[in-house]
Amino acid sequence: MLNFEPLRAQLREELAYYEGDVSLYFEYLPTGTSIRIGDTQHMVAASLLKVPVIMELYKLAETGHVNLDTQVALRSEWLDSGYGKKKKKGAGYKLTLDELSRLVLEQSDNTALNAVQSVTAKYADSLDSSAYDALDVDFVDTKEANLSMSARAYASFMKCLYFSCYLSADASQDIMAHLAHSTYGGEGRLGKYIPSDVPIAHKIGVAGNQVQSDCGIVYIPERPYLLCVMLGENKERGSEVIAQVSRQAYDYVVKAR
Repeated sequence: MLNFEPLRAQLREELAYYEGDVSLYFEYLPTGTSIRIGDTQHMVAASLLKVPVIMELYKLAETGHVNLDTQVALRSEWLDSGYGKKKKKGAGYKLTLDELSRLVLEQSDNTALNAVQSVTAKYADSLDSSAYDALDVDFVDTKEANLSMSARAYASFMKCLYFSCYLSADASQDIMAHLAHSTYGGEGRLGKYIPSDVPIAHKIGVAGNQVQSDCGIVYIPERPYLLCVMLGENKERGSEVIAQVSRQAYDYVVKAR
Protein backbone atom coordinates (compact mmCIF):
# COMPACT_ATOMS: atom_id res chain seq x y z
CA MET A 1 0.00 0.00 0.00
CA LEU A 2 1.32 3.43 -0.95
CA ASN A 3 2.21 5.83 1.83
CA PHE A 4 0.83 9.31 1.09
CA GLU A 5 2.18 11.08 4.14
CA PRO A 6 5.13 12.61 2.20
CA LEU A 7 2.72 13.96 -0.44
CA ARG A 8 0.46 15.33 2.29
CA ALA A 9 3.42 17.22 3.74
CA GLN A 10 4.45 18.52 0.31
CA LEU A 11 1.00 19.85 -0.49
CA ARG A 12 0.58 21.48 2.91
CA GLU A 13 3.90 23.26 2.39
CA GLU A 14 2.96 24.29 -1.16
CA LEU A 15 -0.33 25.81 0.00
CA ALA A 16 0.74 27.20 3.39
CA TYR A 17 0.56 30.76 2.04
CA TYR A 18 -3.16 30.31 1.36
CA GLU A 19 -4.15 29.04 4.80
CA GLY A 20 -7.80 29.93 5.35
CA ASP A 21 -8.28 30.60 1.65
CA VAL A 22 -7.80 27.17 0.11
CA SER A 23 -9.60 23.86 -0.02
CA LEU A 24 -7.98 20.72 -1.42
CA TYR A 25 -9.09 17.12 -1.63
CA PHE A 26 -7.00 14.27 -3.02
CA GLU A 27 -8.08 10.64 -3.11
CA TYR A 28 -6.14 7.66 -4.38
CA LEU A 29 -9.05 5.72 -5.86
CA PRO A 30 -7.67 2.15 -5.63
CA THR A 31 -7.54 2.36 -1.81
CA GLY A 32 -9.58 5.43 -0.86
CA THR A 33 -6.60 7.04 0.90
CA SER A 34 -7.21 10.79 1.03
CA ILE A 35 -5.48 14.10 1.71
CA ARG A 36 -7.55 17.02 2.94
CA ILE A 37 -6.49 20.65 3.32
CA GLY A 38 -8.99 23.31 4.33
CA ASP A 39 -11.54 20.56 4.74
CA THR A 40 -14.25 22.87 6.10
CA GLN A 41 -13.34 25.89 3.96
CA HIS A 42 -16.21 26.84 1.66
CA MET A 43 -15.22 28.44 -1.66
CA VAL A 44 -17.41 29.84 -4.46
CA ALA A 45 -17.94 26.90 -6.82
CA ALA A 46 -18.81 28.93 -9.95
CA SER A 47 -18.75 26.79 -13.13
CA LEU A 48 -17.96 23.62 -11.19
CA LEU A 49 -21.70 23.47 -10.62
CA LYS A 50 -22.36 22.76 -14.28
CA VAL A 51 -21.53 19.11 -13.66
CA PRO A 52 -24.42 18.35 -11.24
CA VAL A 53 -26.81 20.17 -13.63
CA ILE A 54 -25.87 17.74 -16.40
CA MET A 55 -26.05 14.81 -14.00
CA GLU A 56 -29.65 15.74 -13.26
CA LEU A 57 -30.44 16.10 -16.97
CA TYR A 58 -29.13 12.58 -17.57
CA LYS A 59 -31.15 11.30 -14.62
CA LEU A 60 -34.29 12.77 -16.19
CA ALA A 61 -33.37 10.99 -19.41
CA GLU A 62 -32.87 7.70 -17.59
CA THR A 63 -36.26 7.98 -15.93
CA GLY A 64 -37.96 8.76 -19.24
CA HIS A 65 -38.94 12.34 -18.51
CA VAL A 66 -36.78 13.83 -21.26
CA ASN A 67 -35.16 12.61 -24.46
CA LEU A 68 -31.60 13.77 -25.09
CA ASP A 69 -32.33 13.82 -28.84
CA THR A 70 -35.01 16.51 -28.34
CA GLN A 71 -34.15 19.77 -30.06
CA VAL A 72 -34.25 23.03 -28.13
CA ALA A 73 -34.39 26.45 -29.80
CA LEU A 74 -32.21 29.02 -28.07
CA ARG A 75 -34.06 31.96 -26.52
CA SER A 76 -32.74 35.49 -26.41
CA GLU A 77 -32.79 35.54 -22.59
CA TRP A 78 -30.46 32.53 -22.53
CA LEU A 79 -27.72 34.11 -24.62
CA ASP A 80 -24.62 34.64 -22.48
CA SER A 81 -21.15 35.52 -23.72
CA GLY A 82 -19.45 34.86 -20.37
CA TYR A 83 -18.14 31.45 -21.49
CA GLY A 84 -18.73 29.55 -24.70
CA LYS A 85 -19.58 30.54 -28.26
CA LYS A 86 -23.22 29.59 -28.76
CA LYS A 87 -24.40 33.12 -28.02
CA LYS A 88 -23.12 34.02 -31.49
CA LYS A 89 -25.62 31.61 -33.07
CA GLY A 90 -28.44 33.79 -31.78
CA ALA A 91 -32.01 33.14 -30.70
CA GLY A 92 -33.82 30.42 -32.59
CA TYR A 93 -30.75 28.29 -33.24
CA LYS A 94 -31.58 24.65 -32.46
CA LEU A 95 -29.51 22.04 -30.67
CA THR A 96 -30.39 18.72 -29.08
CA LEU A 97 -30.16 18.28 -25.34
CA ASP A 98 -27.29 15.90 -25.97
CA GLU A 99 -25.43 18.60 -27.92
CA LEU A 100 -26.19 21.18 -25.25
CA SER A 101 -24.88 18.96 -22.46
CA ARG A 102 -21.68 18.33 -24.40
CA LEU A 103 -21.17 22.09 -24.84
CA VAL A 104 -21.73 22.68 -21.13
CA LEU A 105 -19.16 20.06 -20.14
CA GLU A 106 -16.54 20.54 -22.85
CA GLN A 107 -16.71 24.31 -23.39
CA SER A 108 -18.36 25.46 -20.15
CA ASP A 109 -20.88 27.21 -22.41
CA ASN A 110 -23.21 29.45 -20.39
CA THR A 111 -25.82 29.76 -23.14
CA ALA A 112 -26.05 25.97 -23.36
CA LEU A 113 -26.26 25.80 -19.56
CA ASN A 114 -29.21 28.20 -19.51
CA ALA A 115 -31.00 26.06 -22.09
CA VAL A 116 -30.39 22.86 -20.10
CA GLN A 117 -31.50 24.48 -16.84
CA SER A 118 -34.79 25.51 -18.44
CA VAL A 119 -35.46 21.80 -18.90
CA THR A 120 -34.15 20.52 -15.54
CA ALA A 121 -36.14 23.23 -13.70
CA LYS A 122 -39.32 22.18 -15.50
CA TYR A 123 -38.96 18.56 -14.39
CA ALA A 124 -37.26 19.12 -11.03
CA ASP A 125 -40.20 17.66 -9.10
CA SER A 126 -39.96 14.48 -11.19
CA LEU A 127 -36.60 13.55 -9.67
CA ASP A 128 -36.62 11.30 -6.61
CA SER A 129 -33.63 13.34 -5.43
CA SER A 130 -31.32 15.98 -6.83
CA ALA A 131 -27.65 15.18 -7.31
CA TYR A 132 -26.94 17.28 -4.20
CA ASP A 133 -29.43 15.38 -2.05
CA ALA A 134 -28.46 11.97 -3.39
CA LEU A 135 -24.83 12.56 -2.48
CA ASP A 136 -25.57 14.52 0.71
CA VAL A 137 -23.34 17.36 -0.51
CA ASP A 138 -22.73 20.06 2.10
CA PHE A 139 -22.91 23.58 0.70
CA VAL A 140 -23.71 27.18 1.63
CA ASP A 141 -26.05 29.29 -0.51
CA THR A 142 -27.16 32.72 0.69
CA LYS A 143 -28.30 36.02 -0.80
CA GLU A 144 -24.99 37.54 0.25
CA ALA A 145 -22.78 34.90 -1.36
CA ASN A 146 -22.87 32.55 -4.31
CA LEU A 147 -23.19 28.82 -3.72
CA SER A 148 -20.03 27.67 -1.98
CA MET A 149 -18.63 24.33 -0.85
CA SER A 150 -15.41 22.61 0.10
CA ALA A 151 -13.22 20.72 -2.34
CA ARG A 152 -14.10 17.50 -0.55
CA ALA A 153 -17.82 18.18 -0.96
CA TYR A 154 -17.47 18.95 -4.66
CA ALA A 155 -15.28 15.91 -5.21
CA SER A 156 -18.35 13.81 -4.36
CA PHE A 157 -19.77 14.56 -7.80
CA MET A 158 -16.64 13.41 -9.62
CA LYS A 159 -16.27 10.34 -7.45
CA CYS A 160 -19.92 9.47 -7.98
CA LEU A 161 -19.48 9.66 -11.74
CA TYR A 162 -16.40 7.45 -11.50
CA PHE A 163 -18.27 4.80 -9.50
CA SER A 164 -21.68 5.35 -11.20
CA CYS A 165 -23.50 5.95 -7.91
CA TYR A 166 -26.23 8.30 -9.24
CA LEU A 167 -26.46 7.42 -12.91
CA SER A 168 -25.97 4.23 -14.90
CA ALA A 169 -22.44 3.25 -15.87
CA ASP A 170 -23.06 4.27 -19.48
CA ALA A 171 -24.44 7.68 -18.57
CA SER A 172 -21.68 8.31 -16.03
CA GLN A 173 -18.98 7.40 -18.52
CA ASP A 174 -20.60 9.56 -21.18
CA ILE A 175 -20.31 12.58 -18.90
CA MET A 176 -16.75 11.70 -17.93
CA ALA A 177 -15.80 11.34 -21.60
CA HIS A 178 -17.05 14.87 -22.27
CA LEU A 179 -15.13 16.18 -19.26
CA ALA A 180 -12.00 14.47 -20.59
CA HIS A 181 -12.37 16.56 -23.77
CA SER A 182 -12.75 19.86 -21.97
CA THR A 183 -11.38 22.60 -24.20
CA TYR A 184 -11.28 25.25 -21.50
CA GLY A 185 -8.56 25.63 -18.91
CA GLY A 186 -7.23 22.09 -18.57
CA GLU A 187 -3.89 22.82 -20.17
CA GLY A 188 -3.35 25.65 -17.71
CA ARG A 189 -4.43 23.90 -14.53
CA LEU A 190 -4.58 20.20 -13.66
CA GLY A 191 -3.15 19.15 -17.00
CA LYS A 192 -0.43 21.75 -17.53
CA TYR A 193 2.50 19.64 -16.34
CA ILE A 194 1.00 16.19 -16.90
CA PRO A 195 1.82 14.18 -20.06
CA SER A 196 -0.78 14.80 -22.76
CA ASP A 197 -1.44 11.08 -23.18
CA VAL A 198 -2.77 10.82 -19.61
CA PRO A 199 -6.56 11.36 -19.68
CA ILE A 200 -8.00 13.86 -17.20
CA ALA A 201 -11.77 14.18 -16.77
CA HIS A 202 -12.15 17.53 -15.07
CA LYS A 203 -14.11 20.76 -14.66
CA ILE A 204 -12.73 24.18 -13.81
CA GLY A 205 -14.38 27.00 -11.92
CA VAL A 206 -13.59 30.71 -12.22
CA ALA A 207 -15.14 33.26 -9.85
CA GLY A 208 -13.60 36.38 -11.37
CA ASN A 209 -10.22 37.03 -9.78
CA GLN A 210 -11.41 35.82 -6.38
CA VAL A 211 -11.55 32.00 -6.62
CA GLN A 212 -9.90 29.58 -9.06
CA SER A 213 -10.73 25.88 -9.09
CA ASP A 214 -10.13 22.68 -10.97
CA CYS A 215 -11.42 19.27 -10.01
CA GLY A 216 -11.07 15.98 -11.83
CA ILE A 217 -9.86 12.42 -12.09
CA VAL A 218 -6.42 11.64 -13.48
CA TYR A 219 -6.45 8.25 -15.19
CA ILE A 220 -2.99 6.84 -14.57
CA PRO A 221 -3.25 3.13 -15.50
CA GLU A 222 -3.95 1.10 -12.35
CA ARG A 223 -3.33 4.23 -10.24
CA PRO A 224 -6.19 6.65 -10.88
CA TYR A 225 -6.69 9.47 -8.42
CA LEU A 226 -9.02 12.38 -7.81
CA LEU A 227 -7.72 15.89 -7.21
CA CYS A 228 -9.80 18.96 -6.42
CA VAL A 229 -8.23 22.35 -5.68
CA MET A 230 -10.13 25.55 -4.84
CA LEU A 231 -8.01 28.62 -4.25
CA GLY A 232 -8.60 32.25 -3.32
CA GLU A 233 -6.40 33.88 -5.95
CA ASN A 234 -6.47 35.76 -9.26
CA LYS A 235 -6.82 33.79 -12.47
CA GLU A 236 -3.20 33.84 -13.68
CA ARG A 237 -1.51 33.08 -10.36
CA GLY A 238 -4.23 30.70 -9.21
CA SER A 239 -3.98 28.65 -12.40
CA GLU A 240 -0.23 28.23 -11.95
CA VAL A 241 -0.54 27.22 -8.28
CA ILE A 242 -3.14 24.60 -9.18
CA ALA A 243 -0.85 23.34 -11.96
CA GLN A 244 2.06 23.00 -9.54
CA VAL A 245 -0.07 21.13 -7.02
CA SER A 246 -1.26 18.83 -9.79
CA ARG A 247 2.31 18.13 -10.88
CA GLN A 248 3.33 17.24 -7.33
CA ALA A 249 0.44 14.81 -7.01
CA TYR A 250 1.09 13.22 -10.39
CA ASP A 251 4.83 12.82 -9.84
CA TYR A 252 4.28 11.28 -6.44
CA VAL A 253 1.69 8.75 -7.61
CA VAL A 254 3.79 7.72 -10.62
CA LYS A 255 7.03 7.29 -8.65
CA ALA A 256 5.70 5.94 -5.34
CA ARG A 257 6.46 2.33 -4.47
